Amino acid sequence: MIVARRVAAAILLCLLVAGCDAIDRAAAEEYETAMKRWNEGDYQGAVKLYITLARNHPFSPYADNALYWAGLTRFLYLGETDKGLRTLQRLVKKYPRRDMTPAAQYQIAQIYELGYGDHERAIEEYGKAAGYTNREIREKSLYSLGDNLFRIGKVAEANDAWLRQTSEFPNGPQAALGLFRLGTTAFARGTLEEAEAYYRRSLGKDPDAELVVKTKFALANCLEAGENLQEALDLYREIEPAYPNPEAIRIKITALETRIKKKSY
Repeated sequence: MIVARRVAAAILLCLLVAGCDAIDRAAAEEYETAMKRWNEGDYQGAVKLYITLARNHPFSPYADNALYWAGLTRFLYLGETDKGLRTLQRLVKKYPRRDMTPAAQYQIAQIYELGYGDHERAIEEYGKAAGYTNREIREKSLYSLGDNLFRIGKVAEANDAWLRQTSEFPNGPQAALGLFRLGTTAFARGTLEEAEAYYRRSLGKDPDAELVVKTKFALANCLEAGENLQEALDLYREIEPAYPNPEAIRIKITALETRIKKKSY
């Protein structure tokens, strides 16, 4: 009798495992089909398949990925902001510990910021995203948290967020941008040496070409304000070919050349 029960239990376990494998294979195939539709530009069709997968296979390892891509696609490609938000919120609520949850929370914050222009709510949501251990999401969220705080006039709190970001991720992808923003707030406070130090640190992070020009222009402004006129002039001349407003920087250069000549008399 005991042997029979053990055999029956073993058979049942095998059936369950086989059934789970079959379900996982089905979910994997549906996910691949949805991704193929997405890559072909059939965003509506892809979203329908993603949602169907998440509904029919809620315990599948593909379910959170499906909801993430459905929500993101609705927001970015279909203009369905409300539906995109609800889809991502569903993911965060239903799968709080899945791999895609931090990214979904970050996108929720992005929707409040970029989709609705609700900076107060975006701050709340970026704060949640920054609480995850995912380093990429945490760094991006801390930077965006600072940016939204700055936009509503909470400059000191924005500064704190960027300090946290650049301290925790000194070599992260957002480090140069965070240091640039810290330099900007320091310059606004009139602490020129601090601003200069942040701008130079930002340039030391090998930022992209556009940020290099912006940072060197800001550094030149800082040097000019501190009466380091020749170094400021050299920087203005260096970035002149790449500066997006050629007339404005030529005026800047001419005015500074005049100041230097007058100072030498």
